[in-house]
Amino acid sequence: MSSTATLRAMSPWQRFAYSIGNFGVGLLPSIIGSWAMYYYAPPAQDGSCLKTYVAMALIGTMLAIGRVAEAILNPFIGDWSDKIHTRWGRRIPFIIIGAPVMILAMLMVWFPPIQNESLINAVWVCFWMVITSLAFASVVAPYLSLLPELTPHNDERLVVSAYMAVFEVFGMVVAATAAGYLIDAYKCGTPVFGMFTLNGFQISGIVFGLVTLMAFWITGFGIKEKEYTEAKNVTLPFFEGAKEVMKNYSFRPYLALVTAFRIGIDMIIVVIPYVVTTMMGGSEEDAGNIMAVVMVGAVVLFPLINFLSQKYGKKIVTIWGAIGFCIILPLIITLGKIPGIDPMVQGYILFGFATFPVAVFNITIRPLLADVIDYDETQTGFRREAMYNGMEGLFTRSGSGFAWILCSLLFAFFGSSVENPLGVMLAGPVGGFFVFIGLLMFLKYPFKK
Repeated sequence: MSSTATLRAMSPWQRFAYSIGNFGVGLLPSIIGSWAMYYYAPPAQDGSCLKTYVAMALIGTMLAIGRVAEAILNPFIGDWSDKIHTRWGRRIPFIIIGAPVMILAMLMVWFPPIQNESLINAVWVCFWMVITSLAFASVVAPYLSLLPELTPHNDERLVVSAYMAVFEVFGMVVAATAAGYLIDAYKCGTPVFGMFTLNGFQISGIVFGLVTLMAFWITGFGIKEKEYTEAKNVTLPFFEGAKEVMKNYSFRPYLALVTAFRIGIDMIIVVIPYVVTTMMGGSEEDAGNIMAVVMVGAVVLFPLINFLSQKYGKKIVTIWGAIGFCIILPLIITLGKIPGIDPMVQGYILFGFATFPVAVFNITIRPLLADVIDYDETQTGFRREAMYNGMEGLFTRSGSGFAWILCSLLFAFFGSSVENPLGVMLAGPVGGFFVFIGLLMFLKYPFKK
């Protein structure tokens, strides 16, 4: 067998069918992350038909509880997915069964029962966020755990990771542009079939929920897992297995960086609609366009990131991306403060520079973890992909929830209105600080390829 052949373990169809699942990974969290807080606690604007359903100081915590529940469940799902043995494999059943549950729960988030500010709405969004997040964990941890066992080749993992990143970013772009357009156009509500009224947030949830379901089912029904081997026979009890995973010296610095990335990125995802509408003088559609510029720019850079990763190593390129975030995020505080530059133009330029670190984050993270898992197998003889993804989820999803809480507290205490946007401005420097701490810890990551 030629050396070229040994570097390909997946057919073109397998690469597509597996990678398209990441469209759902990008779309569903982006819809919720970008718009849920804005929907329940919009900025005060004269003449706006948007309602406040939950107090600003409370909404971040209500949303975060769902992410924390997901974080706690992730390692348990990972452990279960590593140990289960069915005729369809270890991962596929979770994807096929969990996806429709996740979509139905997500839809309920957009239908608060009380049409004004109420604690009932707070309980409502918290409950459905918990269900959505638990189902998301049950789908995504097994889904991501498929990559290391579908191909053992570093170059092919980078290629498949690039495909996954394209689909994930495409999902984010759809969440930004299409959802931003629908929200802006129908935020005051529109009659549907002459029977009931839906607003743009609800329409987006329905349409893109169905698209997300299709993406995950293409993966679930289109991928066949590798045959069962003794390496897949993970017998350690859950807590012992989790403890062993955390002992892996290569995993800890990786975990520190991805958690810090998650906090920083999610703070920016949450804050962009507020930045655009309070600091840049734009609309919800403009906010969607800003997000799309970042995501599309990142896709354009994917081939470059892939090339640089193969030439200089994933670790070095990841460090470059983290440095980029540390520089760019604090500059949000300057929007509208530079004389002679239109705030909208400045915003597009600033967020345009974020395309490189966003591209790095989407390309290198999954192959970095695959290397960690491969090292674990050489030390233990076990393939524990889902346990690693679950433990990562425990920290990153908690970090994501923490980002929501931070944003809502910054907005509540320092302001999120056109007249007083200080809380919105501070989100950038705070997010950059967390990425910097994660970068310092990642320097101890041992693998350089």
